[in-house]
Amino acid sequence: MHRFVPSCTAGLLLTLPVLSLAAPAPTAPQLWHQIETLRKTHAIMAGTKPYQLGSRTVDAYTIDLANQSANGAIRAAGGIVKTTRYPNGALVVKENFNLHKKLTGVTAMLKLNGYDKGDRNWIMAAYSPAGKLVAYGKVPACIACHTMVRKQDFVFAPPPTQLISAAVWKGFFPAQTISPAYAKLLRQHPEAIIK
Repeated sequence: MHRFVPSCTAGLLLTLPVLSLAAPAPTAPQLWHQIETLRKTHAIMAGTKPYQLGSRTVDAYTIDLANQSANGAIRAAGGIVKTTRYPNGALVVKENFNLHKKLTGVTAMLKLNGYDKGDRNWIMAAYSPAGKLVAYGKVPACIACHTMVRKQDFVFAPPPTQLISAAVWKGFFPAQTISPAYAKLLRQHPEAIIK
């Protein structure tokens, strides 16, 4: 990526390219610190609401969070479904809660230019409720699922705006149980199922 900086030489205005080096990826604890900041400030993702329905019984409810970069992109595009590219530094987080609204895990995606161009430069991460690392980096299972919304730069809109069919869902989560509320949404909103 080039950034152009005007420079005066002998009275002439020149435009010189300056190479922008990609920032190093944060460590898993550094990313957790960024996530904790969003959690403490209740930085709700634009177009979502607290305790929306999740798809699994282990995440019966979710809260989506986003930093200013991600929320700015969503607002500028007119919604998550219309957002085709998130800027460098965009961070989106999903807090997962069980039926009793107890936190069961936290997942995140951080956009970092130059990290993984083939998969839109997202660092994928998953943590326990206390911040213990579960997965980090180029996580194949996360990437495989999120490519379903490649046109949205790998970011899903919450139910019922977008839904994953039961067959596809079972392929990604074979050892888990689909939430009865999510199954009901599939019946009520077949038009929202991602094709």
